[in-house]
Amino acid sequence: MMAAMTSALIRLYPRAWRQRYGDEMRELLASQKPTFRTFADLAAGAIDARFNPQQVPAALPGRIEGATTMMKALRCAPAGVTVQDQWRSAAWMVGGSFALTLFGILLKVRIGPNALSEGLLYSAFPAALMLSSECTYLKRYSPAARRVMSIGGAAFVVFIVWMAAIIGNRI
Repeated sequence: MMAAMTSALIRLYPRAWRQRYGDEMRELLASQKPTFRTFADLAAGAIDARFNPQQVPAALPGRIEGATTMMKALRCAPAGVTVQDQWRSAAWMVGGSFALTLFGILLKVRIGPNALSEGLLYSAFPAALMLSSECTYLKRYSPAARRVMSIGGAAFVVFIVWMAAIIGNRI
């Protein structure tokens, strides 16, 4: 099951990337316990590779730098995160939580109790946390990939909680 998920995520990468790094990535992923962070890194890397293509050098015989380089990339916090980035991330968390909560309350007051306002209220902090990841965790990716992952992740969180509120209200 996990091997199928990682293979599916590796297929999201451009063909040239897969030809050059695919076998090494599969070997690396087979040697470690899969985590949500690993899957998120694979998805973010695929988005980044599509939005920010780079020339891939021709494959040389044998392995270049081995799996330890990829292992470090998968497990390390992004380099170059400054104190200013951390403050900006905190502002996204606090401001985003506040804005989504306020919008949910206003929506509830304006049209009455509904699943959307409940979804916004319940998902305010997790969605804001996704938005804040653009400044820290996702910093190593291209700006387009960061936007897709942070905004898309926040929208996904709101959508899931909204659907849960709809289902909960029907029960």
